[in-house]
Amino acid sequence: MSHLTRTMGLVLVALLVVACSSTTMSGSWSDPAFTKKVKSVYIIGISKDETLRRIFEDSFGRQLASQGIKTFSSYRDLPNNQEANREAITQRMKAEGCDSVLITKLIDTRKETVTTPGRVSSYSSGPNYGGRRGGGGYYNNWNSYYSRRTDIVYEPPTSTEFVIATVESVMYDLESEEMIWSGQLETVIEGNFEKMVQDFVNTVSKDLSEKGII
Repeated sequence: MSHLTRTMGLVLVALLVVACSSTTMSGSWSDPAFTKKVKSVYIIGISKDETLRRIFEDSFGRQLASQGIKTFSSYRDLPNNQEANREAITQRMKAEGCDSVLITKLIDTRKETVTTPGRVSSYSSGPNYGGRRGGGGYYNNWNSYYSRRTDIVYEPPTSTEFVIATVESVMYDLESEEMIWSGQLETVIEGNFEKMVQDFVNTVSKDLSEKGII
């Protein structure tokens, strides 16, 4: 069973594509024996939410298209939660002239907490002139000392919890059905999906370019 055959089975799994504010490449690999340039990519985003999936695939397509790559979004051929005929999809890819397929899915999430320690700060309402003995400082007169106010400001410790998602993208050459590139990326989940997508596709396309795949 080829890598592509095993991975196409993942299309049947409904996984949520998450929204986040930042993306970092935690690791990537490319096949040193692959010396061609990818020119036409079939894009598969695995997600429970069909709308988010379409936004993701189309955004990825636009990013790669801006680099001269022809792209096709899989949602037109692969409805979610329905049985996928692997041979039919492979023929569809080849009929469109695709030379590769890029599959992206969520593989893990974890929670991290960042704690900022509390602190106490103060400031006085008047100047401090002189010293305790002589010189006219506020220590020399009880009324001056009493009226000199010091305000105390207490800032309690705060903890912020983040959800970190690990997302994997894998690219296969359709002719050989072998993996030619893979990358794992980490994202901080927040509510701006469009920003997440742009950040994600920028990171992936940059690595593909640096690896000489596109």
